[in-house]
Amino acid sequence: MTPLPPLAANVRPEDSLALAPVALFVYRRTDLLDQVLDALQACPEFETSPVFVFSDGPKSPAAEADVKAVRRLLQRRRRTNMHILEAASNQGLASSIIGGVSQLTERYGRVIVLEDDLIVTPSTLTWFNAALRSYDSDDRVMQVSGYMFDSPALRRLHSGVLLPMTTSWGWATWKRAWDRFDPQATGWQALSAQPDLRRRFDLGNCYPYSKMLERQMRGEIDSWAIRWYWSVFQAEGLCLFPPRSHVKNLGQDAAATHPGALAWLRRFANRARSPLQTGVAPFPTEMAADLTAFRQVTAAIDRSPVARLLRFLGS
Repeated sequence: MTPLPPLAANVRPEDSLALAPVALFVYRRTDLLDQVLDALQACPEFETSPVFVFSDGPKSPAAEADVKAVRRLLQRRRRTNMHILEAASNQGLASSIIGGVSQLTERYGRVIVLEDDLIVTPSTLTWFNAALRSYDSDDRVMQVSGYMFDSPALRRLHSGVLLPMTTSWGWATWKRAWDRFDPQATGWQALSAQPDLRRRFDLGNCYPYSKMLERQMRGEIDSWAIRWYWSVFQAEGLCLFPPRSHVKNLGQDAAATHPGALAWLRRFANRARSPLQTGVAPFPTEMAADLTAFRQVTAAIDRSPVARLLRFLGS
């Protein structure tokens, strides 16, 4: 874990809580990083937000040149509010995010989390900060998402919605929620023994999250996101989603952390078929999962090429 820089002697964490800290996790993608930083720095809150860039170390000698190039780019683009934390060795995305989020929530009480292939809209930090303030003391809400799934029905939404699921394409959380993150995924074996539990965790059998968690616990993959979803699921937590996405994922390629045969399908599924969110939408008026929107989201996931292929492959 790369430790945070110490606070100045005359600065207290609570003095910086007007705006949540932003954690940006980067590895070896020089091709996208300028675009990612351009978009993030276009947010009005950027200059007065504490920004922590976690730069992971090379996984192999082949990655060393790219990691060095990323770090040179970061130094060139550095602002006074940016802290660049360089890992001496490769931590992996899961360990980097778990460690970084844990440290920042411990110090600041909340955090906004982005990765190096996400382009954000100018209103993204406004959305996250407003939601973090609004739901600060509501234990039922455990995450704020910057991403929203796309379908004709969902495009008609005018306000944010609360859903019983999480996403990893730009998100925010609080210490009170992250304290419930269980990296051991306690009780995950019940998914095999209880079909109803498995069906709910898999969003009505539309996406094989349970198999992903089983692979994680067998050591076949290394994912923080599936363990976070299990933690929120077990706590019966909710996630606030915008009516339209504030972020666009530029996709997977050979320099991504998790490339593979599904890369082209992920890009296809991420096509910008509807406008990105502009401005900050109103928050929902009812503190409960929006079951209509949830059905529309799960239907959109069920129709996606990625979900169809994964079901076909049985993985």
